[in-house]
Amino acid sequence: MSSYGTVGTGLGAPVGGATTNFGGVANAPQAAAGGLNVGSTLDTNLLLSGLGKVLSGTGEMLQSAGNGLSAGDLSAGGYTPLSGTNVPDFSTLNTGLPNLGNQGTGGGLDAIVKQLNDLVNQLSAMVNANPAPQAPAPAPAPAPQVDPIANLVNRANVAPQLQNAVTQVAQDPVGNKLLQGAVNGGLTGIQVANMPAGFFGQTLPETGQVQIAPQTVQGNDLLRTITHELVHAATLRDGDSLKEENVADQLGTQLQQRLTGFGPGYILGGEAYNGLPQDNGITNALRLLGITI
Repeated sequence: MSSYGTVGTGLGAPVGGATTNFGGVANAPQAAAGGLNVGSTLDTNLLLSGLGKVLSGTGEMLQSAGNGLSAGDLSAGGYTPLSGTNVPDFSTLNTGLPNLGNQGTGGGLDAIVKQLNDLVNQLSAMVNANPAPQAPAPAPAPAPQVDPIANLVNRANVAPQLQNAVTQVAQDPVGNKLLQGAVNGGLTGIQVANMPAGFFGQTLPETGQVQIAPQTVQGNDLLRTITHELVHAATLRDGDSLKEENVADQLGTQLQQRLTGFGPGYILGGEAYNGLPQDNGITNALRLLGITI
């Protein structure tokens, strides 16, 4: 297997004052203007519902009195039964609802109970027609923010022991462009691999993989070596040259000094570079990535 780039030692509507006949009597008087105004709010619904229950209970009580007791029984107990002559006069109440005590004497108690039941039914219908507003649906949870640096490093398929170093390189403007160029150019991974003595890293054009020597992982030139190899990985289609090796070492040394303050720990060179052409257009290739040297 050949390699190059090797580094080596080198809702609702109001209801009020309406003409609706709540009592079921054709000649019932109209409600006075400014009567009960029933809207579509929750408060009005609760009011109507409560009033309906009160009237329903009153009707049941009166019905029970009418079924189980005679007028004489009520009088003997100190009560005066309801009749057409002693029903309380509600006609003066300005409620906007029909008057119950002024409908004539026909029917007596049963007629009043019927009117109460009819009124309860109509109030229930009004409540059902104006349901309480529904609570708005909760807003969807915001989408989690994606860290572009972490995403780029993940795409590079980096070995665990190199994650921190590659992340540092990706946080540098030049290193980020190199890593993006390598990933977009077919980089298959940045891994740790054994290699001959004096080799710090290499790029394999056949597999598109960057390899870093184990001893480099523990040394001060790790960022420099990773950056060097990313220059090769980002420009694989152009081959290699002596100028590319020098440019790669220059960019790697500068990035390492910016991030750590460490200068180069080894001198670039070695037999691995014998036979390389002088130039392969590396300057133009890097310019396409947004890097000017």
